[in-house]
Amino acid sequence: MTSILEHVASTTPTTDKEPVKLKVKVPRGTIYWGGAGLNGGYVQPQIEAFRKAGIKHIWVGLTNTATKVMGGEFGTIVDAIRAGLIIRYEDESPWTIDSGMDQPAEQFNLIGYSYGSLLAAQTANFYSKKGFKVDNLVLIGSPIEKEFLFKLRAYRNIGKVTVIDLREHGDPIYAGMPLTELTAGVPQLAKDMLANKGEGHFYYGHVVPDSQRRWTDLAKKIYDAGLR
Repeated sequence: MTSILEHVASTTPTTDKEPVKLKVKVPRGTIYWGGAGLNGGYVQPQIEAFRKAGIKHIWVGLTNTATKVMGGEFGTIVDAIRAGLIIRYEDESPWTIDSGMDQPAEQFNLIGYSYGSLLAAQTANFYSKKGFKVDNLVLIGSPIEKEFLFKLRAYRNIGKVTVIDLREHGDPIYAGMPLTELTAGVPQLAKDMLANKGEGHFYYGHVVPDSQRRWTDLAKKIYDAGLR
């Protein structure tokens, strides 16, 4: 199918007796969300690396960032706070995708880095519960909560969940970590972010001399996980 289709899903609010009809576009292709702010200088080069590796019909996810209403660094900080305190846990809100799904792709894949990994996780959670197949969910440097990750891995409609932690590069964040460890890692995260040297959590998120090699290696790893 090469055009956007619509699937009518029913959801019943706790205060109503009749289900509410929610039109959801049939998902196609691959979406990649970057870290807090969703607008770092590394995002487009990573997209190009993914395409060169063989992951077709991929586009950048730009939904759900505070930078749209607050702008700049303040919006990025708000995203980071949301990641640590709110959306690392399962959220039952409608996490729909409004654009980019008019491509004739064979798979529906969601990739996210850091804050973006939580947007990918919430989106996969929403679509899989509505009966759609998510072929691949890839979480890079993700602070996702343990129980939420367990649920995602158990869903029949999510074909494969791939976790790429960056602990070998000095990242204090890892998938399934408790809030106490995430809080304890904040000083290291701040230090690495301000250093802007592509260290730790920002191994793929800062533009440094060998970034192209890093992005190429990441793209190959994701391709080898089965994304096309």
